Amino acid sequence: MGKLLFEIGTEEIPARFISIAISQMEENFKEIAKEYRIEISSIRIFTTPRRLCLVAELSDEQSSEEKLIWGPPAHVAFDNNGNPKEPAYAFAKSQGIEVSSLQIKQKGKGNYVCAVLIEKGRKTEEILPELLKDFFFSLNFPKMMRWGDKSIKFVRPVRWFLALFDERVISFEIEGIKSGETTYGHRFLSAGSLRIHSSHEYEKALEENFVIVDQEKRRHLITQQAKGLAESVEGRIILDEDLLEEVTHLVEYPQCVLCIFSEEYLHLPEELLITVMKDHQRYFAVTDSEGKLKNYFVVVSNTKEENCENIKKGAERVIRARFEDARFYYAEDLKKGLNSLLEGTKGMVYHEKLGSLYDKAMRVSQIADKFAKEIIPQKVEIVKIAAQYCKADLASGVVSEFPELQGIMGSYYAKHAGFSEEVAIAIREHYRPKGFNDEIPSNEVGCILSIADKLDHISSFFNLGEIPSGTEDPFGLRRAANGIIAILVRKKYPITISDFVEKLDGLVDEKVKLQIKNFLGQRFESFLELSNYDMNLVKTIGNIIFDYPLYQLEERLKAVREFIKREDFEKFFLSVKRVSNIIKNYEKIPLNTQLFLTSEEKMLYDTMGKVRKNIEQSLNSENFLATLNELSNLTLNINNFFDNVLVMDKDENIRRNRLALLQELSDLLKVVADLSKLY
Repeated sequence: MGKLLFEIGTEEIPARFISIAISQMEENFKEIAKEYRIEISSIRIFTTPRRLCLVAELSDEQSSEEKLIWGPPAHVAFDNNGNPKEPAYAFAKSQGIEVSSLQIKQKGKGNYVCAVLIEKGRKTEEILPELLKDFFFSLNFPKMMRWGDKSIKFVRPVRWFLALFDERVISFEIEGIKSGETTYGHRFLSAGSLRIHSSHEYEKALEENFVIVDQEKRRHLITQQAKGLAESVEGRIILDEDLLEEVTHLVEYPQCVLCIFSEEYLHLPEELLITVMKDHQRYFAVTDSEGKLKNYFVVVSNTKEENCENIKKGAERVIRARFEDARFYYAEDLKKGLNSLLEGTKGMVYHEKLGSLYDKAMRVSQIADKFAKEIIPQKVEIVKIAAQYCKADLASGVVSEFPELQGIMGSYYAKHAGFSEEVAIAIREHYRPKGFNDEIPSNEVGCILSIADKLDHISSFFNLGEIPSGTEDPFGLRRAANGIIAILVRKKYPITISDFVEKLDGLVDEKVKLQIKNFLGQRFESFLELSNYDMNLVKTIGNIIFDYPLYQLEERLKAVREFIKREDFEKFFLSVKRVSNIIKNYEKIPLNTQLFLTSEEKMLYDTMGKVRKNIEQSLNSENFLATLNELSNLTLNINNFFDNVLVMDKDENIRRNRLALLQELSDLLKVVADLSKLY
């Protein structure tokens, strides 16, 4: 094995693209190495803002390849006695082998002469120039750029290539950029270019020149330094994972700096201060042991420790200005008051065909009122208030400047206006959840408001014909539906999809209601699939998916999943299939018990009555596994019926009555789920 070191040196790459590069580089290199028949025993990816690097252990040479070259038909190349003729000699000569080495193999409907050639692998070192070019051009980013007079495109201008195999330079050139053994340390802290003799010295040489090339090591350093600085002031760092990921990819030589701001800003909403620090300045906030914000923050700089004082002064000056802006906007919003902000939404367009944000809030209020009357009738007025003001903060100065605080600021303005904590929390959380697994609103009012807001979003755009198709979903309607389903399932609301869509009476027509109904059904199936329910299992509730509350449908699937583990399940399942298969092509037929002729018919009917009575309580208490276990007691009677009764009797009345009996039996067997759809 030999060790490859390949570094692409660039201008600073945006942090958001580096995680894309990491996943691409390993995957693409493995694919390309496989195409070149080169084995990889290990591979590591290093990245900084100024470099993308790959270190891999590779086989010294390609693996050999067997090639099959087809020649003339066998009867043309050889006579009846198997002796070679002129075409055989000519073909063997053209392939550089003896005629005795030719083989006869079948191709299509005939036999043909073929030459089996072994192509010996070339040295990896010889192949690497082309392989590395292919690898470079395989990297793709959401935004690519050209620079200077070059025609190549990359995420940022490329300045150098470092390419070594063991201690030997791999020489190639891409539009005037030549590979070599040179790299560069920190842009400001290192002396200049570095000569790397082998991959073994690469990390150490760069670290001596103020570049920590291993992103995981940088992440660890940032984490430890930030925690230590927070602890030095009896605090705890808010180690936001997204921010940690970003700053890791923003610096080459991390040095954390503890900074301070005036305590006077702590009277502002904590979320506002944290947002300013995190989203706008890439600073880590610090809290006390109880989670209350302290007047400290941590900056991750890209410099040496002796420069920390200058970093501290600059960061504190910047944060002061940003906090002053935030304080101004917040104060102005409080002066206006929530009613004034609500009035302001009348001039804010939600969608050119759907009116203003105020119009949307009124639609949400109308929908929320219907759900509240059904689910929490004692809180209808509270729901109306929350719905009326849920979008008011979108007209505020703070949300205009910091859009990520929508809902959060609305809760502060609601409290300031004298509304209850319940209303404030509902306004804060009504954007939740954004997916199946996200956190849902913490109170009932918030859940109703969230459902109404998302249902209005879906129905409004369905009404405009903007229905998601394939991967296209520009208005996030699938996400809204996922949020609705998450709430309905987790809160166990007794609402079916059919009932749910009926809340849109007066807002959309029947055609659109049907489209939304089917859309929600599809999203629920996706939820079940993501919850690790086998799709064959999901099919068993396909016929009832609109008719029962979603939480109950999932409980039915849980019961079926447990029930099929029974040792005698196959026997029961086969009897269910026999019933299903024989009646599938018949319309509903009325049953007449007076037409029973055999004891098996009567016994089956009587047993069905007993089972129906026995499962009444378990069905009402939603004990679906107990219901299925009781249904399995029908197996013997079903098999006795089929073994001893001719369903397709010559007498049409008898035949139809027996089919009617099986139809009633089928309905009984489906009270939990249609098990005949399992396989």
